[in-house]
Amino acid sequence: MKVKPFSLSIPFNTNPPSDWKDTWDVQLYVKVEDEEDYGWGETLVAGSGIINSYLSIINDIVVPVLSKVELSEPTDVRTILEKILFSAGNCGVVSGAISAVEMALWGLKARKSNVELTRLIGGKVRDSVKVYASFPRFGKIDYIIITTRKSIERGFDLVKLHQSPSSVIDAVKAIRENYKEVKIAIDLNSPFDNLDKAKEFVDKVHKYEIEWVEEPLWPPNDYDLLSKLTEFSPIPIAAGENEYSLYGFKKLIESGITYLQPDIAKIGGVSKFLEILDLASKHKVRVLPHDRPDASPLSLIYTLNLGLVKSQIEMVEYTIADFPNDLFYSLPKFKNGYIYPSENPEVIEENIEKYGYKNRLRILHFSDLESKLTRK
Repeated sequence: MKVKPFSLSIPFNTNPPSDWKDTWDVQLYVKVEDEEDYGWGETLVAGSGIINSYLSIINDIVVPVLSKVELSEPTDVRTILEKILFSAGNCGVVSGAISAVEMALWGLKARKSNVELTRLIGGKVRDSVKVYASFPRFGKIDYIIITTRKSIERGFDLVKLHQSPSSVIDAVKAIRENYKEVKIAIDLNSPFDNLDKAKEFVDKVHKYEIEWVEEPLWPPNDYDLLSKLTEFSPIPIAAGENEYSLYGFKKLIESGITYLQPDIAKIGGVSKFLEILDLASKHKVRVLPHDRPDASPLSLIYTLNLGLVKSQIEMVEYTIADFPNDLFYSLPKFKNGYIYPSENPEVIEENIEKYGYKNRLRILHFSDLESKLTRK
């Protein structure tokens, strides 16, 4: 079995332009193939774009292991890789690298079986999946209002902001003054390092009828602190995009959050995602999968296919940027806030060179970093 990684930079263009235009153009695709068939997967390159860390795991471990080991089941491959790499920490970079390979193995298995991906993971319970518009960070309130208007006109009924704590309340207020009917969620990216600050924030923003506040606390896996906030907060709390293990997701659920947000391109792929969904069902927690809203649809297609099969997935995060129509044979189809995804994603390999990776420093100025780090 052959494993081949591809580093890409797919432009992240929005109108108006966002503050993250030059930081969300980093993608890592993986193609897994045997003598007859193939599949594609994607890693979410987090950590401000540390792509070579993921590539090292794939090239140094995954490629030589899968060239020698005869395994066809994605779950078995994931488990073996986790055991080989456990002393490096099975989270973050490690689980992200495994994600792309495991995803690609599902694609390979679907092609070899000549069935739809959804058939392999249980069979469809619906034909489309509800999505919400996930905004990047914008430097001007006017840009947020314009983007909200465009999102409503497209058919979205919920938008999620990624503004800094210093600007998000003004942004929410402006949206409410212009568009009372739209639903609003807030992703804070872990800014508050104490409970009092977090309580003060939810108190201030509660009057604007917020659907949820996402990752309000630093660090995001301080489950004890999180449980104290969920007990206090009048707004539902969401978390999970920076969680990796089943144990960690269980602790998140026990903290009292309303929404669980696993990311298929970070946690280890499809099989780990299915295990997390089972855990969520057991504890009756609602699931809103995370997907970085950049311009790459690959891992998103896998998530959406899971949404076709698993009814506990209520909504999926969705980008406001356009996907490259020359890189995929079939792209998700959007209609009135719902997505009809392609079944088994297939990359047009000969066109990857059009999106050659651009090596540069990419720092997402989350939380207090906007005041501590400046670009020269």
